[in-house]
Amino acid sequence: AVLALFGAPIAHEDDPQRAVLAGLDIVTGIEKFTAEIRQMYGMEFNVRVGINTGPVVVGEVGPDLAVEYTALGDAVNLAARMEQTAEPGTVQIAENTFHLVEPFFDITPLGALEVKGKEQPVNAYRVDDIATQPGSLRGIEGLESPLVGRDQELADLQRIVKTVRESGRGHVVFLIGEAGLGKSRLVEEFQAYWLASREPTPDGWDHWNEMAAVSIESTRPCGMVKHQLRPACHITGSDSPEQARGKLAHTVSSYPPALQDRLNQLFAILLGIGGDELGLHPEGEDFKRELFSATLEAMRLQAAGQPTIMVADDIHWADAASIEDLEALHQLADDNPYLFLAVMRPEKDTPAWAMKERIAAQYEGHVTEIHLQPLNNDESADLVDQLLPVRDLPPAIRDMILQRTEGNPFFIEEVIRALLDSGALEQTPEGLRWNRQQSLAEISIPGNVQALLAARIDRLEKEARHTLQLASVIGRNFYHRVLGTISETASALDDQLNELETLALIREAARLPELEYTFRHALTRDATYATILRRRRRQFHKRVGEAFETLFPDRLEEEAHRLAEHFNEALI
Repeated sequence: AVLALFGAPIAHEDDPQRAVLAGLDIVTGIEKFTAEIRQMYGMEFNVRVGINTGPVVVGEVGPDLAVEYTALGDAVNLAARMEQTAEPGTVQIAENTFHLVEPFFDITPLGALEVKGKEQPVNAYRVDDIATQPGSLRGIEGLESPLVGRDQELADLQRIVKTVRESGRGHVVFLIGEAGLGKSRLVEEFQAYWLASREPTPDGWDHWNEMAAVSIESTRPCGMVKHQLRPACHITGSDSPEQARGKLAHTVSSYPPALQDRLNQLFAILLGIGGDELGLHPEGEDFKRELFSATLEAMRLQAAGQPTIMVADDIHWADAASIEDLEALHQLADDNPYLFLAVMRPEKDTPAWAMKERIAAQYEGHVTEIHLQPLNNDESADLVDQLLPVRDLPPAIRDMILQRTEGNPFFIEEVIRALLDSGALEQTPEGLRWNRQQSLAEISIPGNVQALLAARIDRLEKEARHTLQLASVIGRNFYHRVLGTISETASALDDQLNELETLALIREAARLPELEYTFRHALTRDATYATILRRRRRQFHKRVGEAFETLFPDRLEEEAHRLAEHFNEALI
């Protein structure tokens, strides 16, 4: 048996998807060996995979000579039960994982299973394959809202399109914003405008092309390009190399014969289905140079002077080679009405950000940056009202949603989803209804938000991450002096706080009477706090309480509520 951990020691926001993809690869990869064992010995041999998602304690366990890094907790036990009850040759997942991967896979419900150690039956699901048309985890089924708070950004995109069409000269737009601020939704609205306003062209209509990077391909050369090829050619995981090559040939058949041959060979090498006669390696410089050249020629023929849009989504995840390829395509903007729309997060240590800086310098006057900001309070309230048409929604609940999400549309959707899942909001024939019997003393962070925030936290250096954890124990707002008193690295504290500010995890809240900071999002504070073991939390709370007593002896009555909170947590 093998225990594999996804999300530890480094978290990614798509860890559940990575786990399921690995499981499918395992059961597919063993099929040939299984057939050989059956043919040679007449014996059945197979594997099965069980997956669950949840909080665990991770670390090194065992004596010095046999120590191993592992995970402990109920989530691991349930994963083991999923494996033990799975049919051979299948991937079986628990309900927690199902909710986080449902749009991306073909999944069959197996019903409720009696599981050892669980009082109630547990729902299980079999993952059959990758979905041919993956959906999205964003949005809530049955609840829709018009685009809120992005009128100016949409107007800017519409103005740029008009200029490109009228001038025949290309333009580059970088749409930049933190996760969850609505970049993808804005692109959807922009596409609707583009399609509604398009004009006839020699071959029919304007062109709209899309490509996207995925985090799992971020370290693989040309990973972003490879990720687009399979769906573009309708190649599935069950296709043989011959079938895949046939689909590839059909996809590029509209190009001139010489270019067809180049694309067939280069794409076959990239997909690992042939092209060996060229003697090129997919990680070699010669291969990348040939790929860039052939792709540019194909895109130039496709554009042919017609208004065209290329949307490159999530390029903060793109590998360096794919970014080079994408950057080469920007040459089309020199002599074509070609609009590049690059969608990205403001992560300055990525190849995509470096590309943005180079293009801004090279195409000065033909580059626009659109930075999305969180919704203001009125816009957030409007979004909540659009998503929750509940007449009897208590004002306190509405205020709680606004306070916890602070202008992030994705966070708003996920907190509302958590309310629906908890039963606090009920779907009735007349619409949504507030369940007054439901207790809302504590709403846990939705899984998608927890994963997104955990991934950001895990990218921090060890010292900065520890400082953020200490700050989360103090509270949403924290004094510099208190944090310095309890920190083991007080000498480097200002550098660590500057790093956390630069990454938009915290911000300065006040300078007088005390230098004070605050977490930019309450959910960021909650997610950080959740990464601390309960035993360590008790120690930290005790130190925070003692720090307040030492630093503010003349303000003990004023700080009584904080002292009570921290010393109470130190005893729990």
